[in-house]
Amino acid sequence: MSRDINYFFGIGNLTREPDLRYTPQGTPVCRFSIAMNRRYQGRQGMVEEVTYIPVSAWSKLAEVCARYLHKGSRVAVVGELRSSSWEDRNGNRRTSYEIRAENIQFLSPPRGIAQEEVEEFMGSEGKFRMEEAEPFTYEGEEAPLGELEDIPLDNDDTGEIAPF
Repeated sequence: MSRDINYFFGIGNLTREPDLRYTPQGTPVCRFSIAMNRRYQGRQGMVEEVTYIPVSAWSKLAEVCARYLHKGSRVAVVGELRSSSWEDRNGNRRTSYEIRAENIQFLSPPRGIAQEEVEEFMGSEGKFRMEEAEPFTYEGEEAPLGELEDIPLDNDDTGEIAPF
């Protein structure tokens, strides 16, 4: 049985303040949108397109995002594309999409800390690095890749090149 791949990676800036809420079970969820710019040469000159991507972060990652991110923050987001469907008041079927973040890398200084703390958080590359928090877990769902297993590599000394 083949497995599909649902993987998103994008870098952009927050378009609004993060919105932290809690599920009825008490799980934190933080939602925000990022804007990703694309420039290309069109017939009339340089064209700039902006794509707006809604993002949700859950659990500890949600709390960290709500605490340190703000409108304009630059972030790298890794996650999966999720869809939701519902019926509106007029009976029309609606669908929305968002990225469910598994990891968010802060690329600009976080808010709410003093300048000397910013320098402490900045890495040698000049980018903010969030320390590893708890690993992301899927509550009540199967992990997207399922269970992984180690497969031993055969010792192939034929020198053949793989066909891919």
